[in-house]
Amino acid sequence: MDKKVVLDLLAPMPKPVEAINKLIAIFRTESAPLEIKGEGSFIGLNQEEGESRVLLVLEGALNIYRIIDNLRFARASYPNIFGMQGSPFRNNLYQFKREKGSLIESLPYSLALELINDHRLFNEVLAFQTYLSDFQAYRTNLLISKSTYQIVCAFLFELEMMPPEERLRTSVFNYIQEHTHLARSGVMKILSDLRQGEYINIENGKLIAILKKFPREY
Repeated sequence: MDKKVVLDLLAPMPKPVEAINKLIAIFRTESAPLEIKGEGSFIGLNQEEGESRVLLVLEGALNIYRIIDNLRFARASYPNIFGMQGSPFRNNLYQFKREKGSLIESLPYSLALELINDHRLFNEVLAFQTYLSDFQAYRTNLLISKSTYQIVCAFLFELEMMPPEERLRTSVFNYIQEHTHLARSGVMKILSDLRQGEYINIENGKLIAILKKFPREY
């Protein structure tokens, strides 16, 4: 096998749940349920009227996709907020899909800014924006200038950190491929080698457990 080094990847800061919940509580005084045309439809941050909006994830989750290539950037579970950065450039980079059973509300971006100012929620906004910035940097660090082996290992670690009920519903290959668009043959070979080496336990395509530390080189 080619020698590919596994790099230690730093995880982003924990989600600032208290700050997010405080922001959501204030935003919900003016938000309304999000109207979605059909189950599985993409949701954007730019409204037809021209003004951008803020999305509140109150139950369930949103999946975030990069518009240019439909790469699944991340899954964002509740509580969460999107659209706070208010940048037309960023708003045109990503779109969202609601998971079945999720509860999403929205409000205009300009109104969200007024509420932040009126209730002096600057510390909460800073904490949340720092978290988003860290997560985006983490994702970029994970994918750029890394070997296929390094990327596969990193996403296996992500799967391991999922709640068990969610992980056991998630196909290992689909999860990695949706987030990376790596070639199927390369991903499957690495997963097969890790299984044969008894580093991972996969049953019916789902990750049961990581059994021991991955080899530093592949």
